[in-house]
Amino acid sequence: MTTPIYVVSGFLGSGKTTFLSKILSSYQKEVLIIQFEDGEEELDTNLTNTGGLHLMCWTKEELEKDYEHVISEITKEIEAHEYHEIWVEWNGMEAFSKLERIFLQLRMLPYSYIEKVIYLADVQQAEILLGQTGEGPMSQVASSDIVFVRNEKNIKDINKFKQKLKSISSSLDIRLLPQESIEKEAIKRKFNPNIIWAEIILLAGVLFFFMLPFLEQRGIPVNAVLTMFMGVFLQGVPFLLLGVLLSAAIQIFVPKEWIEKVFPKSPVLGMAAGLAAGFFLPVCDCASIPVFKSLLKKGVALPAAVCFMTASPIVNPVVLISTYYAFNNDIRAVFYRTGLGLICSFLIGLSFLIKKPADFLKEGTETFSYCTCGCYEESETGKGIWGKSQLFLRHAQLEFYDVGKYLLIGIFISSLFQTANLAGLKNLGNSSMPIALFAMILLSFLLSLCSSSDAVVARSLSGTFSFVPMLGFLVFGPMMDIKNVMMLKGYFKGKFVLRLAVTALLVCYAAVLIFGLLGGGMVI
Repeated sequence: MTTPIYVVSGFLGSGKTTFLSKILSSYQKEVLIIQFEDGEEELDTNLTNTGGLHLMCWTKEELEKDYEHVISEITKEIEAHEYHEIWVEWNGMEAFSKLERIFLQLRMLPYSYIEKVIYLADVQQAEILLGQTGEGPMSQVASSDIVFVRNEKNIKDINKFKQKLKSISSSLDIRLLPQESIEKEAIKRKFNPNIIWAEIILLAGVLFFFMLPFLEQRGIPVNAVLTMFMGVFLQGVPFLLLGVLLSAAIQIFVPKEWIEKVFPKSPVLGMAAGLAAGFFLPVCDCASIPVFKSLLKKGVALPAAVCFMTASPIVNPVVLISTYYAFNNDIRAVFYRTGLGLICSFLIGLSFLIKKPADFLKEGTETFSYCTCGCYEESETGKGIWGKSQLFLRHAQLEFYDVGKYLLIGIFISSLFQTANLAGLKNLGNSSMPIALFAMILLSFLLSLCSSSDAVVARSLSGTFSFVPMLGFLVFGPMMDIKNVMMLKGYFKGKFVLRLAVTALLVCYAAVLIFGLLGGGMVI
């Protein structure tokens, strides 16, 4: 039997021991209580005299002096007894990674797992101390599932404190104390993402079964939409998974010093490095966005990261080869697409160098060192290959589920457009070059194709559009489409996403149009 572990953390005086006493007062089962702090209040001795509750205690000094001995004693205790639950009162000043090293070690995995991390915060105290007392408290907040806030009646101060907590971890569930359901909320099991996805799929299947006849009677091409959705989904998800794994690998395994060497401090050289990196990573647009976010968190300058994100779906080896074969082995198509893609990416990055947005990540600019998985970049989390591997898998899983929902929404919307009657848009191919180019750029945004296969679709439209509008389709589409916008909104603030999309549109349209006018509307 694997035993769930509930962790309670917070500053000294935040009420951790009182909270534990209240939670455990009604327990009638075997529970192990592990305290790592000698607080202002002692745990109610009546609890441990009932026979069902067992107590282990270490002070902060003992934890620091003989850490390996503490790990050994806890491991032996959990291996020797079958507990229904384990409650840990963690020291408010210690890095959360130390606790993870105890309970996430390979030897402990068959016996226990961390079910929930609860953080208790006195608003007046935490507002002053958080950020001023080192990484320990910050890493605890970043790793928490739920925060109980108390000792503040001013709504403005509470909201301000909530924003501060959200800037550390945007996924925090923040509750006010006191409340009648505190015990119930504290021990409520976390939602399993796999179960949630299974329920969504089951519900969608049931709705589809009952709604299909009704929709078909009204001429809605449900089967066509679903077929298109599944096609794009199966095409995009593997690349998203690849991007998430690369993002997690960069965040966990790649030292910040190495990133700094690859991306020089010089803005222009850094942008050049971002463009060059796209050649060596076989990722499409779905994968480039998680990597883009991870590079920013590693300290890469925004212009350089933007250059990478916009260039990599166009210039990576898979796309170059697919473009070459789609255009009947004509190397000119590859050359023009790659050249214009690099120019546009550089200009887009340059715009963010000239005027950098003050705040664009949803977590807040002051929290670049935190990940969506709750790890703290400068902490001891994941020391050793096993610890890093655990953190890598945790990071990748949470990020995949976090951004996956935006990908699904984007795919569904693009599927509706792909099955819609776009004859009017396609007929614009007979219009002047500026209009035809804009029509193809718009089409690339709506269709949201994977950059590894969009060349085939573009080539199929050669009977309607000339090569220059097709080039706009091939350059702008991988940089920005519906699913990309939805995924970007999962990481970044709306104003930044809007600016990035509009900048990409204007730069790509202008660059391809100038190229077409200078080239006289060439034919390939």
